[in-house]
Amino acid sequence: MTDIHFDFLTDPQGPHGISYKSWLEREKLALVVIDVQNYITQRHYSGVWTADGGDDYYYKRLEEVVLPNLKRLIEYFRNRKIKAVYTRIASFDNALADVPGMSRKVLARELFDVNGTQYHLFHEEDASRIDERVAPGPQDLVVPKTASGAFCSSELVRVLRDHGLLRLVFAGGLTDACVASSVREAYDLGFLCTVVEDACIAPSAEDHNAALRSLGKYYAWVTETEELLRRMRNCE
Repeated sequence: MTDIHFDFLTDPQGPHGISYKSWLEREKLALVVIDVQNYITQRHYSGVWTADGGDDYYYKRLEEVVLPNLKRLIEYFRNRKIKAVYTRIASFDNALADVPGMSRKVLARELFDVNGTQYHLFHEEDASRIDERVAPGPQDLVVPKTASGAFCSSELVRVLRDHGLLRLVFAGGLTDACVASSVREAYDLGFLCTVVEDACIAPSAEDHNAALRSLGKYYAWVTETEELLRRMRNCE
């Protein structure tokens, strides 16, 4: 059934009582890849920004589960000419004047790679670049941001609405930080949000699962790559 208050179809069998067709409306759909950058994907930068001491769990899951599923999602969306939108956290200003509040304190921390060399998340530094294994293509959109939430610190909401993209499938990292912040913001702005559990990474399984429980309770349909692709194929 429809309701004049909603821009989606309701269905008691769907997530949060919303029809799967509405979650996956092709004309309004986008894949949002949050901050899959070298500083959280490359072992060279192992440390506080990535696994907080849990490197064995973190990189095993990243390399065996998350990156392969991200590649599947990106390929599926591209092959069907459904937009993929990447976010990238980085400062354009070496004094971090474009970074708000406590985020400035975090980005100003002394960060060191495994060789003890200091790095920053400045826009042109290798640490801040999107991992080449899931690099954006010429048809994809890349939106820079300067804080955890993608909507409060970038032009993402304008970019999405200019393209009529109101159904968002989130993947990337970190599940309990930038992904969770961005999903909550998107929810409050009226977007329908899906989070692909096995295409997201967090410092620990505990952090990952706690974030997903919270997001799934109110803010998003939390699913897995295979289930999402199956539902999308059914909606074609």
